[in-house]
Amino acid sequence: MDKILMTTAALTLCGYLTLMFVRPESAASGLEFTTEMFFQALPWMIVSMFTAGLLAQFFDPAVIARILGRESGIRGVLVGACLGLAGTGSRWAAYPLAAGLVAAEASPGAVFAFLTSWQLVSLSRLPAEVPFLGMRFTVIRAALSFALAIVGGLVVDHWVKSP
Repeated sequence: MDKILMTTAALTLCGYLTLMFVRPESAASGLEFTTEMFFQALPWMIVSMFTAGLLAQFFDPAVIARILGRESGIRGVLVGACLGLAGTGSRWAAYPLAAGLVAAEASPGAVFAFLTSWQLVSLSRLPAEVPFLGMRFTVIRAALSFALAIVGGLVVDHWVKSP
């Protein structure tokens, strides 16, 4: 099992155990909140895992590697960032999809650009932002966020390639 996961689980358990002795009502409230979040997210997690598994059957890893692989360079990072713009799902959909891209040998930079663009821009969410922040701010923020996804993808590709 993943060391980071195990460490986080151990620290969380220690936190709950400590809180149970110091403020039992807070520990109970935290567990109740955790249970609610779990059951709210569970359907998304299940559907997303099945969707990622299904999508993996439709995409040839060689094609993904050619379009988004290490040899694709800036083009792969740009394609990854553009794919992120189209993202409409929850994090439970995006992360399994990103894991599928990694398994299909997409470059780390392309996956970074995909996730960053999806999280920071996602065109489907922009109309919800405009009424609150205005068109000018939304366009500038989205453009800079998209550029950040691309620059970050290039940096990640360079950093991961370096020894």
